[in-house]
Amino acid sequence: MMRKRINLPDFILKYKIAIAAILVLSLIFCAGVIVASIPPSSFPRNVIVRIDKDMTVSEAALILEEKGIIKSDFFYKIYIRLLHNGKGVQTGSYLFDEPQSALKVAYRTAYGVKNIEKIRLTIFEGMNSKELAALLKKNLPMFDVVNFLVQAKADEGYLFPETYFIDPDVEPSEVIGMMRRQFDVMVKPLKEGFATSTRSVKDIIIMASILEKEANNMTDRKIISGILWKRLDQGMALQIDVPFYYILNKGSNPLTLDDLATPSPYNTYLNKGLPPTPIANPGLDSIIAALYPTQTPHYFYLADKEGITHYAVTHDEHVANKLKYLK
Repeated sequence: MMRKRINLPDFILKYKIAIAAILVLSLIFCAGVIVASIPPSSFPRNVIVRIDKDMTVSEAALILEEKGIIKSDFFYKIYIRLLHNGKGVQTGSYLFDEPQSALKVAYRTAYGVKNIEKIRLTIFEGMNSKELAALLKKNLPMFDVVNFLVQAKADEGYLFPETYFIDPDVEPSEVIGMMRRQFDVMVKPLKEGFATSTRSVKDIIIMASILEKEANNMTDRKIISGILWKRLDQGMALQIDVPFYYILNKGSNPLTLDDLATPSPYNTYLNKGLPPTPIANPGLDSIIAALYPTQTPHYFYLADKEGITHYAVTHDEHVANKLKYLK
């Protein structure tokens, strides 16, 4: 049987045509990549683009295209997958202050290069969620205070006071998340103490929030901690004033007799036991004081006008201290 002979000239011609076609297609593709990578002529300057948590590459590409940052979402998505092994985009706010190629935009969003100046914000010990909201709004005009207050309600007491660096358009959930994570980091060394304590973590944090407001140094906080736990254990009402400032928003104004008669689960004159939730976000010293109280024979205490705390064993001694130090 004879083999079919190859027509060499025809084969060479077809080969040349195929090579030419590949080259043409490659040139077209490269030209497309170059054109698509060039920043749009209407590229906006000083624009902040927000990429939310769990946003897909396609969703991020659509936002960037709508904002005029990229020309084509097609090449942007290819770049993201090539640059970051398909791991997606990084959450956060990105400042685009000058025209940038799609490749650079892809690189920045893949690796979280935000080019945005964070705002330094110091949260002080003893601030409650309402005070936090006011501070955040003052420093971050775009901040959603309403949603923050709704979301932070369950985390009162666990929003750790610290200095944070925050994006200008940060979401409430991100602020709460970073403060909760900082709380976990700071109390981690106390894990064994929490585990062996006869008190629940919730009760310890509630007590810590009270101590944060009742005293300004570790020695007094630990003594007052011992007094208040002893009162609770013996079924006595705590009869402390600081929860009223939490529920009545009195600021630094003195309490009235009407205030002390306010019907509320936070009223520790009318109700025995701890308030139902923390009344502030305590610092580490107050948490330690709540966890490791100092035992003394005292049942009563008061602070004079200079902030010095005076203790008493009996009610009569406490009354005498009132007459002596609170005139």
